[in-house]
Amino acid sequence: MRAQSSLVFHLRRVDGNLRTSGLRSSDNATFVRGVSGYSRRPFVQGARRVRPQTRNWLTATLAISLLVILAAVLGSLAGQRNPDPFLRRPSTFFTDESGARALVLVMKRLLPSAEQWRRPLNSLALPSDQSAPGTLIVAGPEKPITQTEAEHLDRWLAEGGQLILATDNGWPVRDRRRPGDAEEPAESAREAPEKDTQDLKETARKETYLSRHAPRMQWSKPEKVHNQRVGGVSLPGGELNLQWRRKFSATDDGKVIAAAGEAVLGVEIPVGGGRIVALADPSVVSNGALREADNAIWLVTLAAGWGNGKVLMDEYHHGFGQRRSAAALTWVFLKTPWGWCVLQVIAAGLLYLFGYRRRFGRVSEPPAPARSSPLELIEARAGVFQAAAARALAAELIVQNLAQDLAQAYGKPVNIFDLNHQPQAMSQSDGAAKQLGALRALCAKATRGETLTDQEFVDVGRMAGEIAQKPLP
Repeated sequence: MRAQSSLVFHLRRVDGNLRTSGLRSSDNATFVRGVSGYSRRPFVQGARRVRPQTRNWLTATLAISLLVILAAVLGSLAGQRNPDPFLRRPSTFFTDESGARALVLVMKRLLPSAEQWRRPLNSLALPSDQSAPGTLIVAGPEKPITQTEAEHLDRWLAEGGQLILATDNGWPVRDRRRPGDAEEPAESAREAPEKDTQDLKETARKETYLSRHAPRMQWSKPEKVHNQRVGGVSLPGGELNLQWRRKFSATDDGKVIAAAGEAVLGVEIPVGGGRIVALADPSVVSNGALREADNAIWLVTLAAGWGNGKVLMDEYHHGFGQRRSAAALTWVFLKTPWGWCVLQVIAAGLLYLFGYRRRFGRVSEPPAPARSSPLELIEARAGVFQAAAARALAAELIVQNLAQDLAQAYGKPVNIFDLNHQPQAMSQSDGAAKQLGALRALCAKATRGETLTDQEFVDVGRMAGEIAQKPLP
């Protein structure tokens, strides 16, 4: 009974060493692991464990549901949008009635060059450069001009540029200089395009770009839409059918170049080698006006008759400045509904990560490396054979292992018990032949069932090791 328990112990030890060394995996070992693991597991009555995969699905579903609910609440609280003049300004990006997309398309077909200008005016090339555009069209600017831009624009006009300025307030000048005025991102306007009388009085008290060159120029109140014949030196043939709704009430000393009777629509103001063509109504460049009347012919004639015929349409002062900073672009995107959605997703993800204190999985210790050595494996096998009193089997396994090593060394099968048919290299070695003979005699004794003494068993292992380690002749 004691020998049997010792044999079971050695079998378990051998199995453990074989599994840790990667040689084999025993079904019995799996059973033992299961039994031992089950015995160590605490028994809790009525407890039900949730799998990690199920818990992750539940968490993700809850997070998505909260996100949808939050988006719905924000959408319901948004309500109706404020009437935004963003879609009513005469910008060449818009194709509605108040936009000016048609004008830039017509000029691209009829003029040498017509492009959108989306940078501060102090970046504008001077007309002394032959390739630089000679005409700049600014229609209904929503953003005031800065001091730096105004000074550069004066130099640009003095060197022969033409500014076609369609505005009803003279284009206000920013009161003071601030660092980065020329590079600040454009913002959408929040004021209505049609100013009342009080707004006009407040604008008149401020410095405007036109007031620098024509201080006493004034505008009338908005009238109904007029579509009638207009005459003047700037009109081809002296007369065209134009659409307008605002006129100048005082022109200072400017030269009238377009008028419908007593209603002055366009004034020319000389500035050095260039000129300012002031138009009283910004809507004359709109898509609706170009479709209903001959406004496009008049504007194309003004641009084509000056300089090299190249035109720039200002979009920077409509709020479409060219973005140069990735941070500015990111900020603009985050202020949009899609940006709010991205922020909500990021917030939900961070809440999930910090709430569960994990990063896409539980924190786990690195697996411990398997600690096994050849000596432990040899001791385990020896313990098995010793407990089973199987010296004959052990000797046979030693000889088989030696035969495999010799076969790999000589390149052909080796039979330890037949020395007459061994490789020529072994037959030429007297020492190897003698040791093989002694080894064969001991193995034959064990095969006949005779008991090997301890010394004889040690000699079997020693001679097998020496034969395997001898160098080839």
